[in-house]
Amino acid sequence: MKPFQLVVVAIFGFLALAGLYVFANFTGGSGGSSIGTVLIWGVLPQAAMQAAIADEAKTNTAYKNVTYVEKDPATLNDDLAQAIATGKGPDLVLASQDLLLPLANKLAVIPYASLPQRTFLNTYEGVFGIYLTQTGTYGVPLVVDPMVLYYDKTLLQDAGVAAPPSAWEQFAGLVPLLTKQTNAQSIQQSTIPFGGYGNVEHAASILSLLILQAGSPVTMMSASGGMRSALVPAGGSAQTAPATAAVRFYTQFADAAKSVYSWNPSLPNSRQFFLAGNLAFYPGFASEVPSLSAANPNLHFDMAPIPQAAAGGVKADYALAYAFMFPSASKNPSGAFTVAEALSASASMSAIAKATHTAPASTALLAPDPADPYQAVFYPEALIAKAWLSPSSATTDAIFAAMINDVTSGRETADNALISAGLSLDAALKNL
Repeated sequence: MKPFQLVVVAIFGFLALAGLYVFANFTGGSGGSSIGTVLIWGVLPQAAMQAAIADEAKTNTAYKNVTYVEKDPATLNDDLAQAIATGKGPDLVLASQDLLLPLANKLAVIPYASLPQRTFLNTYEGVFGIYLTQTGTYGVPLVVDPMVLYYDKTLLQDAGVAAPPSAWEQFAGLVPLLTKQTNAQSIQQSTIPFGGYGNVEHAASILSLLILQAGSPVTMMSASGGMRSALVPAGGSAQTAPATAAVRFYTQFADAAKSVYSWNPSLPNSRQFFLAGNLAFYPGFASEVPSLSAANPNLHFDMAPIPQAAAGGVKADYALAYAFMFPSASKNPSGAFTVAEALSASASMSAIAKATHTAPASTALLAPDPADPYQAVFYPEALIAKAWLSPSSATTDAIFAAMINDVTSGRETADNALISAGLSLDAALKNL
């Protein structure tokens, strides 16, 4: 490492130890009347979080000193590093697990003395276990945003399809009914946006979903304590790896020689194609309901659980699990912990989940509201949600895009492309 890098690592290491000491000697207490000034940076919408803070301020005026600033997930890591370097960093960070590894060297671990492991496991959905370490947790859970299957009710009705599929294998019979091509094989209407990457909204999340359902954790802890790729099991064959089956399934929809052909790179972005009424099924996140409705009020769509494999594999969904994380350089860790406790308490958690159209992190709060027709669909998905620790989203996108493009272009077989992706993922994880 260069001298400058060594200095930066040493600084973050010292801050992490300092943060651990503070939390080890602090037990919280959300009822405190004075919490000081607390700055929160987060990726959830500003309006929802400000409303929750305002509600807390109604009963405790100290919360008028709590400020929430919405940040771009793509720049949050760099923004935090620069802010810490200038002594202007936040006291809390609210983000999902896809930012945990990039942020980890700037965060303090909350020891189990402050938030007991058994309490954590008994309280929150299993997906939040990704925040746990041997000594404590990197986050206080808040909400979870699972993937769901949106579908165009008009297209299904016109094709005589009574209900959305519950198993991925059923799509083979649906493509001939729902995909429409011109004589020149130009796709005018598509069944599902599988097979591409650049024009597929949430492509990395969809691939993560399929790989997790196939039985691969994507990444895992190595013997040395760091993270490594698990796309190809150690000592196993890429040809028989669960992730290879997922890649083969996904890419077949872009093969014009196959009966399931339904997608190609010339089509518009999948979300826009769905909003235009030309895509039967759109895999997205539960939180997208309001924006989809607003973008096209005339679109007759509904939501279904994400399909599973008909036989074998793992019953799972992929989700973004949002939690409060604690920068080691916080000037007010005690106040930050109190605020995190208050905003993740039942009343605030439920309000934030409703405002963001996500599910509460607490399993005790997963009772769907009869007035919301969608909660009955995505609340159960939160219980089977899984996730994986990744490098930056941009890095993951580059690795997955190369893998899919190599297969669909014919440059590589699925197993060889997966080997290359695993090597690239290992290199990215080592550089964190």
